[in-house]
Amino acid sequence: MLVFVTTVSAQYKEVMNPKGLTKSLNKDYNLKDDNAKSDQSEKLIKAIDEISNKGGGILKIAKGVYSFSGVSLKSNVHVVLEAGTVIKPIGGVVFVLSTERKTEKKNPKEFIENVSIRGEGGAFIIDYHFRKYKDKQRAIIASMVKNFLIQDMIVKDNYSVYCGITLAPSGEKVNDVKDWEVSRPTNGTIRNISHYKASPGYGLVQCHGAQSVHFENLYAEGGVSFRLEVGANNKNVGVFDLTAKNIINKNGRCAVMLGPHSAKSGIIKVDGVTSISSTFAVTIGDGGVKKDAPDQTPGYFHKDSSIDNVLAIYGESAQVKGPTLLEFPKVEDYFDLLKVFSDGKFYEGPSVTAVHYGPTTYSINIGKNIKMKGFPHLNDKPVVTRADARKASWGTEKKEWKKAHPGNEFISDKGVLVKDYTVKAYAF
Repeated sequence: MLVFVTTVSAQYKEVMNPKGLTKSLNKDYNLKDDNAKSDQSEKLIKAIDEISNKGGGILKIAKGVYSFSGVSLKSNVHVVLEAGTVIKPIGGVVFVLSTERKTEKKNPKEFIENVSIRGEGGAFIIDYHFRKYKDKQRAIIASMVKNFLIQDMIVKDNYSVYCGITLAPSGEKVNDVKDWEVSRPTNGTIRNISHYKASPGYGLVQCHGAQSVHFENLYAEGGVSFRLEVGANNKNVGVFDLTAKNIINKNGRCAVMLGPHSAKSGIIKVDGVTSISSTFAVTIGDGGVKKDAPDQTPGYFHKDSSIDNVLAIYGESAQVKGPTLLEFPKVEDYFDLLKVFSDGKFYEGPSVTAVHYGPTTYSINIGKNIKMKGFPHLNDKPVVTRADARKASWGTEKKEWKKAHPGNEFISDKGVLVKDYTVKAYAF
């Protein structure tokens, strides 16, 4: 695989033929709308296999409530779900855009291509609101895939572990993959995605590996909407030539997060970032090294990377990691506004500012169009660094906070209880 770090060209090329082979999972494969009482994954897997073996085509799913999990796409198959369709997984991951594990073991370079998962007439829903804070669940994982589209989807969560969509490099962690045609999700588009009740430690989309992918109209309530925390114990992690437009976060940590760890990544260009009652709109972390990472030098994003047109709107329902509260000017500015999550790491609390810029080992371009609305503090400082944090001990302040706020009203029940709720696609 050739990696170019000086050009940005990211897009799915439409290859779905509306006049080609089209099958109905309901009529042709006996899919039943049974309110997800039975796991019907095998019907979906069979249909995908047969359509792929015939050269590809469209597989339509009529509006209903179904249970699917562990479904791997095959080349040239497009899964089209009628708007309002609900998928309730039994666990793990719902859709896998990659080769199956048995195929990968035989030939690690194998990949699938020309695939899509999309809503028709509006968004479909992947519903796992019945999970809890420490339960593990994903909607989609993409890895060894070329020319792919994920479009018009809602994730209905309950602060569970993992991001709704994960983009990952190949399973090859030791040998070099630069000569591979595909070694990570390549030439793709992910757009019109809404994720509700995302965990503060996760969010909508996480990229550990991606090449030439475009993201547009991503909205998350909670967590991080567009998370490029690419470090992992794999020498082949990294993201290259990514573009993103209109990334929104509400009541979460931030809309855009960059964290290279030891990964050497290419150009990232983001245009249009909005946070509404989130800790920040944008967080950019420094390069660093994990203890057991194969590359023991700090990572980075290419110097031509940029983030432009940022708007941060103040609120008091952000998901704030404890030490971040030291970036408020005074303790009394936030102490009585906090509720602690069940893990003790995160708090519901007030927004801090627009951009947290942490790099010391690399640099990227932050545009001048950074706006803030309603902030009682830091209005003259839309970009903060670690040097702006108060010289205090978060551990000491945490103990003082707990002593002064012993009641249950200061403990968040988010992700602890299962409460059903309604969702709709964000009006981008």
